[in-house]
Amino acid sequence: MSWPQNFVQSYVTHKTVREGEKRSLLRRNVELKKECAHLEEQDQQLSKSLTQKVMDARERLIGRQRDTQSSLERLKAVIRLIQRDQMIQVTMTATATTTGVSLLSLPWIKPSGTAAATHTVPPAGPSMLLQQKTLVMPQSQTQSQAQSNV
Repeated sequence: MSWPQNFVQSYVTHKTVREGEKRSLLRRNVELKKECAHLEEQDQQLSKSLTQKVMDARERLIGRQRDTQSSLERLKAVIRLIQRDQMIQVTMTATATTTGVSLLSLPWIKPSGTAAATHTVPPAGPSMLLQQKTLVMPQSQTQSQAQSNV
């Protein structure tokens, strides 16, 4: 082979190799573009899934917070009822010690008809008893104070 023929042969071989490399690079480019599109699609799906899970978790937490708040309000109401009951018991105890008569021994129901006329029964409830006591006590206290001043 002569020098120019070797040069042409080498050029043709080089050109063929380059075209083969170009085809393989183009195939790889298409594969990478497909993979990129697939990854973008997966990214969107994962993003949607994650967003949905976050929203579900948020809704569950808000529901739990509402339930907890409701339970807390009910508990506060129970505590207030217990505190009121204790205040009533303290008032009843204080009233019983000042009058000398147990409130539990007194009738709590108003008698009906003729029985009411024959018996002097205090009206039902501790507040009514306290009202009666305050109405009766000042008269007796004023009489005892008037006698002690004389």
